[in-house]
Amino acid sequence: MLISSVNRPYYYRQNYSNSSVRKNYASDSVHFTSSIFKDSIEKSHQKNMDKYMIQANLFFDVLEAVANDLKSYGVSFDREYAMKNPVKSASSVSSKVARSGSFDVPDLIRTTLYVKNIYDKDLINNKLLPAMEKRGYVLAKVKNKPDIDFRYGDNRIESGYEDIQMRFVNVINPKTKHELIILFGPNYAKAKHDESEKVYNLTRQAKELHIDFENAEVGSPEFKIKRYIELINIMFKRKVSQKLFENAKNKDFYGIDEAAEIYFSDENIALLRNYFEAIKDRTRDYYKFKKAEEPERAKEFDKDLKSDLRRISEVQKGLKQTIDYFDHKK
Repeated sequence: MLISSVNRPYYYRQNYSNSSVRKNYASDSVHFTSSIFKDSIEKSHQKNMDKYMIQANLFFDVLEAVANDLKSYGVSFDREYAMKNPVKSASSVSSKVARSGSFDVPDLIRTTLYVKNIYDKDLINNKLLPAMEKRGYVLAKVKNKPDIDFRYGDNRIESGYEDIQMRFVNVINPKTKHELIILFGPNYAKAKHDESEKVYNLTRQAKELHIDFENAEVGSPEFKIKRYIELINIMFKRKVSQKLFENAKNKDFYGIDEAAEIYFSDENIALLRNYFEAIKDRTRDYYKFKKAEEPERAKEFDKDLKSDLRRISEVQKGLKQTIDYFDHKK
């Protein structure tokens, strides 16, 4: 029997206001763009890869020279590390376009520079930036302001991650932006890589379901799913991310080798398992009510349910591997 808008609980009723329709249309448009033009975007990117590599190598030549000039200030550039991922991959580009709804990819060419004391703004503003400008690279502009972000201290990322992020353009060829991330040192760079691979990329996938979280009403299945995902994020930020970044900062900035232990108790693991089981149950509830509301789309919802449950299980498996990885490191 269909559940009518009169007798079903308030939190399953849909809001068909104009603003809601516009939001859903905008979301669908991004999804449409990412699915229809994905191959085209990736082929275009691959076609231009040689050009991007030439630009990346030129940028790296400049960074090597600048790092050498400022070596006494604790500045260094690891070219071997930079060459591992000098240009954003085609799949990453298409994914970013799909998520942002924009074809502007500001970190197409990207690399890392080590500055032992990233808190020294005088070094950044009065030595590093002029040295880059002298060699033909100036900060890009965003809304007529220099594209530089000091993401540390009170402005650090919630995971505890700190850096300085800036984007340059070549004065002769200003079309392509070159992203430069400034970190404390190589230990911090490794922590960033590990955190991204073993925490961030996985928890982000948990949010990329076919479920409408933006319009979730209190008490609805999607509202509860969103909260369970938040709780999982909080657990891994506190147990893994924050400790990874703090340990790395202690090594690179303070010269302290002692590290806080990354550890999950049996209770933590059991709680995580319960979170995921609850997410799966609420996901089934979500699609049950979607099918009741729009029975003509039942096959589509069944397909989305299957896809979402598979993704949830993959994230759960990935995070379990993360726990095992750090347990083996003890």
